[in-house]
Amino acid sequence: MYQIFKDQLEKSKLILSGVKRNQRLGREAGVEESVIQKMEEDCKRLEALSAEMDKIQEEFRKKSDEAHEALNALKGRTQTVKKAIKNKYDQTWWTKFGIPDRR
Repeated sequence: MYQIFKDQLEKSKLILSGVKRNQRLGREAGVEESVIQKMEEDCKRLEALSAEMDKIQEEFRKKSDEAHEALNALKGRTQTVKKAIKNKYDQTWWTKFGIPDRR
């Protein structure tokens, strides 16, 4: 969970508990029950969305690691093929194999 979400949830829950303990004073201040209910719903929604985001981020990290492994494997194989071609053929032939390098 992002720190900003945690901080806001803590603040909101603290206020909610205080307003619930002092309902009469809250009503006198103009805090309606419907607002309190909406705040509770907002807290639950933010917690659920944050948990979902955490799950998606973990999946992203795993996919990112897999992609980097695939990239490294491809780079290694590409270098192996380039090296084999460069060792076997003169540089004038390299472009026929898609190798623009020069020695």
